[in-house]
Amino acid sequence: MGHKTTPIDWEGSFVMRFTLALRTRYNSAMPQAAFRRSYLLALLCTLLFTPHAMAWIDTGHKIVALATWDELTPASKAKITEIIKQHPRYKEDLLSGLPEGASDDEAVRYAFATAATWPDMVRSQGHPMHNVANHPLWHYIDIPYILEGQPTPTTRPSTNPGPQNIVEALGKSADDLKSATVPVPDKAVALCWVLHLGGDIHQPLHGCTLYSPQFPEGDKGGNGFIVLRDPPYPDSKRNLHFIWDEMLGDYKSEAMCRYVAAGLRADPQLSRERLKDALEVKDPAKWAQESHELAVEHVYLKGKLQGTSTQELKADPTTVVPGLPRGYIKDAEQVATRRAALAAYRTADLLNSIFDPATGSKR
Repeated sequence: MGHKTTPIDWEGSFVMRFTLALRTRYNSAMPQAAFRRSYLLALLCTLLFTPHAMAWIDTGHKIVALATWDELTPASKAKITEIIKQHPRYKEDLLSGLPEGASDDEAVRYAFATAATWPDMVRSQGHPMHNVANHPLWHYIDIPYILEGQPTPTTRPSTNPGPQNIVEALGKSADDLKSATVPVPDKAVALCWVLHLGGDIHQPLHGCTLYSPQFPEGDKGGNGFIVLRDPPYPDSKRNLHFIWDEMLGDYKSEAMCRYVAAGLRADPQLSRERLKDALEVKDPAKWAQESHELAVEHVYLKGKLQGTSTQELKADPTTVVPGLPRGYIKDAEQVATRRAALAAYRTADLLNSIFDPATGSKR
């Protein structure tokens, strides 16, 4: 049996909102036929990728990076272009899959989007730079969410040198970009990390771990918390972290990622003006705290979300796995799209402050 198909509120959906927003942003007089084609393209892609609708997997990172690129000043783009072309694996990794006939400008934009996924590429032990560039601790910060009555977890000091979490890693990577002594190829690697971590820090489960009687050692940012994404179908078993990582989609074409990125920026509900108060917050530690608070409210539903642990399933594979409640995914999509927009604006502001401080600071 396939995944459950749920009714979609097209008028209030992200698909309709960003299609309308694109029409308004780029040409208020867009012919009706062109508008219909834009809407149908968005609708078709949504249907094709259900149930993994609307992600901080490769797709989500590329969407955030492409929106970030369009928020950079010309001076920042020029300096970043010089840096990214000296990445140690510019052609092998960052330009892998580049469409034939792409212009130089298109190639750089493509590389910039792919750079946001590079820290995940080097996780593979087969990657040539795995031993020097893979930093597992950099991707998250486990701010505890402790249910009432649960003992406070004990923390063991790490013996690993360097940043111990995403907040410290983002600060180090930004400092490397500012440094006059860091070699340019190393700056290109730091750029990859800024782009990647700027996205990760806005995913709620990269800033929270649940501790409860069911998860006395923590659920590892939702990785150990199993639910049915599309109840009652048993083949929709997912861990919470993966569900939220995929919340922005699983698109394979750069064109679709660009389309969604443009829609994020064009959506009036996600404009800089609408988000101006949040954009005044410049401290990554506070971005992580925001993610934590969103996880408590929207991921774990203030401790009311029911699920199964990976340990329970391992001990008894017949364990009944609870399903997500009605409306959960719709609410999650709204949270995710807002966080993606904030990630793009904030990352662009950070890069503009480094590479074009005179102009970038006025945004």
